[in-house]
Amino acid sequence: MFKKEIYEKAMATLKERRGIALTRAAAVHEQMREAVPRVREIEQLMAQSSAKVVAAILDGGNIEKQVEKIKNENLALQTELAALLQKHGVTAGNFEPVHSCSDCQDTGFVDGKPCDCLQRLMREYSCMELTELSAMKPTSFDDLSLEYYSSRADGRTGIAPRAQMRQVIEYCRAYARNFDGHDDSLLLRGPTGVGKTHLSLAIAGEVLSQGYSVVYGPVQQLLHRMEREHFGRADGNTEDVLLECDLLILDDVGTEFSSSFYTSALYNIINGRLMAEKPTIISTNLNQKELTDRYGEQIASRVTGLFEPLVCVGKDIRQQKLKQSLKGE
Repeated sequence: MFKKEIYEKAMATLKERRGIALTRAAAVHEQMREAVPRVREIEQLMAQSSAKVVAAILDGGNIEKQVEKIKNENLALQTELAALLQKHGVTAGNFEPVHSCSDCQDTGFVDGKPCDCLQRLMREYSCMELTELSAMKPTSFDDLSLEYYSSRADGRTGIAPRAQMRQVIEYCRAYARNFDGHDDSLLLRGPTGVGKTHLSLAIAGEVLSQGYSVVYGPVQQLLHRMEREHFGRADGNTEDVLLECDLLILDDVGTEFSSSFYTSALYNIINGRLMAEKPTIISTNLNQKELTDRYGEQIASRVTGLFEPLVCVGKDIRQQKLKQSLKGE
């Protein structure tokens, strides 16, 4: 269930959209009336039709004949109006408001039930609220520099960190560019400070720009919020939002406080999204054995077996930048 504040915010947005649609339609109508005075005259004559019918009934006589005459006059006026509008590149439909949702006319409800557009807005605002709490901001792939990765081949793998990270970055760039909501889940593994979070947030920025809903944040913070809601210490529907958003990014998995609730909640989120074929991106410092030791086979097998693995390598970029700044002082 969505929070009251989220519902009110979504309804306010729909009210604003409805007002804009009505204002635009009224403006087109008035412009046409000013440009072609006959339009106003025709509309006034058509508005008098009901009064004419009532008068005909009160006067007695051949009511059917009189009503038929009024009907034909009205049809003639409609034909004349349509011709005038067409001549000026306008249709009668232009006088009707064009709502962003044709199902509910931007009221938020259809037959007394919440419209899909209202549900979608509430999900979007819930995603935004969760993401804003994390204080993490989307980044850009253009901000990722390979200069901090060694071009010297690693003694164990035979691959230079710079070459490997170039491949990882290009993979993530293509993933974000081609995102459609049913993509593979990604597992970004590697030591602290080698760009896992930056890559995740660069994907988030690109996917958000395409209009998809994204939630991203430290896993500790998101699970803590779920726990507070679960035990009645806070209002909200964090679990539903994490399950339903188009892309979920869980940062620093493995650094959160260890508890049975957190493990269970993490399993439900990961498994639920896999079942719904919704992509999740996990960044972690843990290797496969450490994931298994911490979370057990249920979570570890899903993450390592069903997520696309991307191994990030190199030395802590923050430390490198700090050393550079100290040298420059």
